[in-house]
Amino acid sequence: MSVLARRAAAPSWQRAFLAPLLVVLVATTVLPLLYMLALSLGPKQGQLSVGRPQGLHNYRELLTSSEVWHSLLLAVIFLVGALVVELVLGVGTAVLLDRLLPGNPVVRMLLLWPTVLPPIAVALVFKYVLQGDIGLVSYYLSKVGIHQAWLTEPVSAMAVIIAIDIWQYTPFVILLALAALTAIPHEVREAAALDGAGPVSVARRVVLPMIKPAIIAIAMLRFIDAIQVFPTIYALTRGGPGTSTQLLTYFNYQAFFGQLEFGYGAAIAVLVVVFTIACVTLLLTWQRRAEAS
Repeated sequence: MSVLARRAAAPSWQRAFLAPLLVVLVATTVLPLLYMLALSLGPKQGQLSVGRPQGLHNYRELLTSSEVWHSLLLAVIFLVGALVVELVLGVGTAVLLDRLLPGNPVVRMLLLWPTVLPPIAVALVFKYVLQGDIGLVSYYLSKVGIHQAWLTEPVSAMAVIIAIDIWQYTPFVILLALAALTAIPHEVREAAALDGAGPVSVARRVVLPMIKPAIIAIAMLRFIDAIQVFPTIYALTRGGPGTSTQLLTYFNYQAFFGQLEFGYGAAIAVLVVVFTIACVTLLLTWQRRAEAS
């Protein structure tokens, strides 16, 4: 019996169990995407109700807007800066912990707590400790002659946003990398050690190549989450100073809710979805090649 025939012959109760999932998927993903697409084809400013399509004028304005491209560039800078550091620190720390404290549940529990904190709460705490000369960090740095306006200078404001993401989500990368390391047979490492390879050589030539598909999957998960960064920017900088931290998602919020440009905001949201799908597709292709090698 062919695969299609076996699927067609599946018991009705199995299909019934899938029905609620399909309903939720359509209601929370498919319908909002269709609504957003229809809204983007309407007038730039107007009501939230979908009317007759009026063409691609929102997309033409979007593609010729320097503000949009500036926000997209800032998003790329944030993603590259945050994800590269998180992956390097996370995977490196995981390899070290797997060698020194293998299977320690206490370590995993301690690593989990920064990730489960609400991003808005984390941002507010950082805002307090970095605020002017009265913040905790700023106060003690001023005692040694370092006066840094963390959130009122473009470069340092972006650096703070990247640093917060690194602080909160590097433990998440460590946990996932530790899970991937458990799939490596212990005999493989012993064989490499018997051949005279040291710990660094084993990690670089044996361990990392074996978990490369998992590392790409971790990068993809973090990318999907990081592209949606919003609470941190809203709580810390509101896109400032100027537009130096106005990433694409915050620019979308400003257009949609700040200026009530619903059609234009929907077009920006479509751009975010297309950009995300394109990057995820590249990562999936890279992952398949890593699995086949």
